Amino acid sequence: MRYTGRMLPPERQSESHGMVKHISLTDQDEPVKRFLESLIPDPAGAVVEVNGHRVYLIVRPAAGADQPDEPWTDAKNHRRAELVDREIAGTLTPEEAVELAELQRQMIRYVDRVAPLPIEGARKLHRQLLEKARGTAPAGDQPA
Repeated sequence: MRYTGRMLPPERQSESHGMVKHISLTDQDEPVKRFLESLIPDPAGAVVEVNGHRVYLIVRPAAGADQPDEPWTDAKNHRRAELVDREIAGTLTPEEAVELAELQRQMIRYVDRVAPLPIEGARKLHRQLLEKARGTAPAGDQPA
């Protein structure tokens, strides 16, 4: 199976290479909350324009229960790649954005199931480097 386009969903990408920035509505001022909440009810999504230019596309996440064992197929990957291309071209519709987000979630569940990233080793190294930068010995490396 060949993967094309961006493979990782927003929660798995670094900020500098991320697809989508997650913004907590909880931390926003009341007028901003009211404005955004007024846009969400439309199932087809909403486009916010400034001077006739589309600046924000707001869509609802796909509804439905997660099915972690759902098979990942070449057809799904091909459709995901098509939608990524449309997103890059700026021609992705709100419905397609929802579909792309769901395909991204399904794909990462598949990758996590068949080839999980060895993240624990990286976390341990990160902790050791932080401790070294603070001038303390890493936990477990201190003399008894």
